[in-house]
Amino acid sequence: MGALTLAFLLATSLAGCQGKPSQTAQTSSLGEFETENAVADGIQRMHTYDYTDTLRLDGHTYVCTIHREADESLDHVTDEEGTQYADNRYTLSIRRDGQPCFERQFTKGSFASHLSAEFQQKGILDGMMCDHSLPGLSFAVSVTLPQSDMVEPLLLRVDTAGGIVIERDTRSENDFEEEQE
Repeated sequence: MGALTLAFLLATSLAGCQGKPSQTAQTSSLGEFETENAVADGIQRMHTYDYTDTLRLDGHTYVCTIHREADESLDHVTDEEGTQYADNRYTLSIRRDGQPCFERQFTKGSFASHLSAEFQQKGILDGMMCDHSLPGLSFAVSVTLPQSDMVEPLLLRVDTAGGIVIERDTRSENDFEEEQE
């Protein structure tokens, strides 16, 4: 699945949030790098990103908050032109009926066993958001080669007891179109 499919997934998921009073989404600068911060040290960093979504599941209200920030403690990624990129750390927090029930930080290493060698070495973790096309607490995750349309899409599922399951997202654009009908 390419970047077009991931972009479609993200757009569809965000579109799914609109018009439903129990869901809100806040996005900022998806996929954009902060060039002003790269001037001093030459390292490209993605903008800090915050996203909140609220959903009802089994009679409970879940508020999912996702925070992304460039993490200097992680190895930098260098592309074929020699440009360096900071990798990202995501924090996923979930509250159930107002009480904290899940909080975990994720880096590209959290998904390494589901990534090709190329994406483990040259990719950055650049996307995570609620996926309303799937049941439960499901999140679309993307690892990309910076400034390209090469992406490895993943799914992260959180069960109501706080356990997680990670798998490759093998759905196609046709699957998303059928879900929207």
